[in-house]
Amino acid sequence: MKGVFALLLAAASAAWATFWMEDIAHRGIAPFNPDRSYTVFRNVRDFGAKGDGSTDDTTAINAAISSGERCGGYACAGSTTTPAVVYFPPGTYLITAPIVNFYYTQIIGDPNDMPTIMGSPSFPVNAIALLDGDRYLSNGKLNFQATNVFFRQIRNLIFDTRNIRGNATAIHWPSSQATLIQNCAFRLSSREGDIHTGIFMEEGSGGMITDLVFHGGKYGARFGNQQYTMRNLTFYGSDTGIEQIWNWGWTYKSLRFFGCNVGINMSSWDVGSVTLLDSSFVNVTTALVTGRNPGIDTGIGSLVVQNVEYRNVPTVLKGRDGQPLLLGDPNGTVRDGGYARGNVYAPKGPRLLEGRNFIFSQPSTLKLGNRYYERSKPQYEHYPVTVFVSAREHQAVGDGVADDTGALNTLFRAASNTSQIVFLDAGYYKVTDTLYIPPDTRIVGEGLAAVIMGAGKNFADESHPRPVVQVGRPGDVGRVEMSDIIVSTQGATAGAIMIQYNLNTAAAENMCAPGRPPSGLWDVHTRVGGFAGSQLQAAECPITPDQANVINSACISGYMSMHITSSARNLYVENSWLWVADHDIEHVNSTRINVFVARGLLVEGTQIWLVGSSVEHHTMYQYQLVNASDIWMGQIQTETPYYQPNPPAPYPFTRNPDLWDPDFDYDCHRHADSNSVGLRETFPCEMAWGLRVVSSRNVVVFGAGLYSFFNNYNTSCSTAMAGESCQARIFWVGGETGDNNTGLFAVEMYNLNTIGSNLATFASTLAAFRC
Repeated sequence: MKGVFALLLAAASAAWATFWMEDIAHRGIAPFNPDRSYTVFRNVRDFGAKGDGSTDDTTAINAAISSGERCGGYACAGSTTTPAVVYFPPGTYLITAPIVNFYYTQIIGDPNDMPTIMGSPSFPVNAIALLDGDRYLSNGKLNFQATNVFFRQIRNLIFDTRNIRGNATAIHWPSSQATLIQNCAFRLSSREGDIHTGIFMEEGSGGMITDLVFHGGKYGARFGNQQYTMRNLTFYGSDTGIEQIWNWGWTYKSLRFFGCNVGINMSSWDVGSVTLLDSSFVNVTTALVTGRNPGIDTGIGSLVVQNVEYRNVPTVLKGRDGQPLLLGDPNGTVRDGGYARGNVYAPKGPRLLEGRNFIFSQPSTLKLGNRYYERSKPQYEHYPVTVFVSAREHQAVGDGVADDTGALNTLFRAASNTSQIVFLDAGYYKVTDTLYIPPDTRIVGEGLAAVIMGAGKNFADESHPRPVVQVGRPGDVGRVEMSDIIVSTQGATAGAIMIQYNLNTAAAENMCAPGRPPSGLWDVHTRVGGFAGSQLQAAECPITPDQANVINSACISGYMSMHITSSARNLYVENSWLWVADHDIEHVNSTRINVFVARGLLVEGTQIWLVGSSVEHHTMYQYQLVNASDIWMGQIQTETPYYQPNPPAPYPFTRNPDLWDPDFDYDCHRHADSNSVGLRETFPCEMAWGLRVVSSRNVVVFGAGLYSFFNNYNTSCSTAMAGESCQARIFWVGGETGDNNTGLFAVEMYNLNTIGSNLATFASTLAAFRC
């Protein structure tokens, strides 16, 4: 039998006429859209786009995006009923006005022959971008609230602004969770007087960007957002590669700058922190510009650098005033194994740190060579369409009503350990029992419009939890690849574990060998409530801030979002958002809702990479690591449930000590900890942890944003005037519950940013905690 990813080399290297996504039969549906004729997949050529470089394709492209009464107008705040995959075949598409993006849109080009979107010389100089991800209205506000811009992608496109004189930007991208720009190139003018920018981002709560190349421009990119993870970005000849407008936390990995004047300018007073890993600057005048003056004792402008090389770079770090703070070598190479500017908390702090030779633990088990492991989402661009097997062609209905459990389990079993790739067509696949993903299976969803939805009595019992999707069983060995899929629940499902991951993949030391990289989940999300068909919207699950501890049991809809179990080994997860909805996406006012899921992401496995992940609004915790080892986390992000402390955690759930659930009664009422008792008396304590690490080893966290904005839907607690008093504590590191001196382990946290909470608790003899 062929191995799982075996494909004849002759076939794999063949020059296919078209990308499989163009050739495959598109059977995807949007079942909760009342228009039964609604089409998810649209090829811009079918709407009249020529792609010949001379015809004005603006109207045709915008028609492809907007067709079907989609959510993009002034009266729509969001919608899951009108998803779209907008496909560009190879060609050069001339535009004379902006392409306007809509909600829940994936814009994808052919990766084998990337299409170009080219601005015409007549393109308006006052237009914000060639592709406008969120347009400004006449009132000066964005059409979509930037922190609610979800479920969007741009892939495999070239943007060319060089015909435009004066100001020009390729992509305007205020964005938040479950969004992605991948595998794009930017050709920008560097003419005198031109101010061209590849990506302009000024708001949001992201997110992931990866595999981009920028040529020229006044700015390769101008980034401002709460937090982001970005990797594998290359800049050639930009005056400034990246201008960091503002942030709370940002993690950059595998950046390369060639022939730029400035690599990264983070001198704005509004920059919270930047982490830079595994990167290089070549023939760059100044690698980094900081706004953090020597001796400053706040966290503003914190910088962490690890494994970065400067070749022919006269100045490595310069202050806002232009004075050099770190010199390089204009004719040689300097390498920073570790450099930091900020405050250190180990064991007590803050203690000011500014200098090179900063020691990182750098677990070798998380690296490939001298760099932390990374891998881009596979698009299977060199595979023929015959390799793909459609779920809807194999008896799965995907209409959100029929039970697809049997059809999908049969399909996954048949596709495992073969060269086949399962194509999960757009649709809602209702399942009433566990879907088992065997070892050696590959599944790709259609543009985040492929949703697996657990429903029914098998998922209703909190005392007998059951996975909706189970990847491998304990003891299973092999690999999986999954991408562009959402796992959800419908109605009262208090026993549902959205994703349980058990698979043991070949150890990381073998990941250089052909066919032996880690398993991977890319753009695999969980979404509970707040969407059409969930039976967990504003009408069913209204908020009750004026009533104490009122719970609608029909809105208890999850036991856990994701469990990476103790049998799991060697898993790479990129751009994953585990979300319990705080609002009804379909409602014009984004009305708040009360939906309850007990636990977020529980990690007990070994060799796990969590790259650009977010976990939000779970009752007990967002992230919890228990007896885990060799864990890499890059710019994680959390939010505490908006309803807490009404009701207080763990209500309405029961603590399960077998899962090392937090003991809120012990922590908040019976445990005499002199370091935090005053805060417990002053601020609410029985609230969800952002990150809780229990008896775990070799954990490195490069950037974290742990946020608590509300008390009972009131934001006054998160203001500076209120002393950020929303909850007493949000981050904890130690041994087993109730025993801070159990076990020997190491946890390193860099660039921690919190909102609404000022306390992190950790056992000083056991953890290194650095911010």
